Amino acid sequence: MKLNIEKRELSALTTMVYRAASTKNTIPYLSGLLLQLSHDKGLTMTATDMEIGIRASTTNVDVIEEGTVLVNANYLADFIKLLPDTLISMELNTSNSKLNINYGRSSGNINIYRELEYPELPIQKMDFRFSIPQNILKEALRKTVFAAAANHFRQVFTGVLFDILEDGLLKIVASDTHRLAYYTYQMDSKPAPFKFVIPVRTVHELLRFLDDSDNLINIAISDNNVIFYQDEFLLLSRLIEGQYPNYETVIPANFISNLSINAHTLANSLERAKIMPTDDRFKIQPVQLAMQENELLINSYSEAMGEIVEIIEDISIEGEKELKIVFNTNYFLEAVKVFDQECENIIIDFSGSFAPAVLKNPEKDNYLYILVPMRTNN
Repeated sequence: MKLNIEKRELSALTTMVYRAASTKNTIPYLSGLLLQLSHDKGLTMTATDMEIGIRASTTNVDVIEEGTVLVNANYLADFIKLLPDTLISMELNTSNSKLNINYGRSSGNINIYRELEYPELPIQKMDFRFSIPQNILKEALRKTVFAAAANHFRQVFTGVLFDILEDGLLKIVASDTHRLAYYTYQMDSKPAPFKFVIPVRTVHELLRFLDDSDNLINIAISDNNVIFYQDEFLLLSRLIEGQYPNYETVIPANFISNLSINAHTLANSLERAKIMPTDDRFKIQPVQLAMQENELLINSYSEAMGEIVEIIEDISIEGEKELKIVFNTNYFLEAVKVFDQECENIIIDFSGSFAPAVLKNPEKDNYLYILVPMRTNN
């Protein structure tokens, strides 16, 4: 194998793929990055830890001699990233089992693994289901993934749900049972109804690839794997097994009060509330909202540090004018930040002091954030 390629092209390709490689030492070849060079496909890189797999390729390469080599993914990625912006030459030396890398008058070499042991990605039985614009999928995942649980005895809550209905309506949902993020998109096509749950790690890897264009990305199923792919990119992930609960029942149907407030003002206030440390009896930092006739009081208290009380007057309240409710500060702030990026005012619908509240953009109806209040002694 022998090739010439610009450092930026090589680094971009390596960075896109290498994170799928295993970081454990139990099976050495799974920590590898497979490089395949051919005249018709150019340079293709593949990495997998058997839970997730990424394959990407580029034709912006000078192919001198075709071949295949398997090297340590993390070492190659770190090394390539630090090389100067110049033409890089790579050549496999079969006599000493090393991959030689030349840059200018300097050079390095990396030990190789036996590529015969490297597993094939299970994509032979790909069953295409639907396509979706990259910018839509990126927005949907960005607005939902943070609501998934880091750990939960029900594994489905550690992932993001894709729920495709009969009329072509796609619902993307994430929840840790204390909050729920809910995004909908009406597809032009009408694929057969089905649903699947992908791990949070898969979402983050996908977000690193997706751009803000309306170019389509395809989604297929293969056994217990989902595959997101385009011509020169493929991401495969194991699905999370289990039945996702009926999330529609979590969304309140009736409200007693409606608050309209500037999203940026609220976000800044919550940022200040967030600096209050948690007390021994509260492992979670709470923030209290107290609505009065024409103002909102935001209170954050810590026995160890003190108290912050802020008054926001530029608000609008419909329904009951007086209501107190306590939220997890981080959960509340994460959602408000999402809305702060797209709208001036945010709408918060309240069902009561101890019932879930719904946050939404008054100008869009395709995204909701449901937040369950905390119960405190205060």
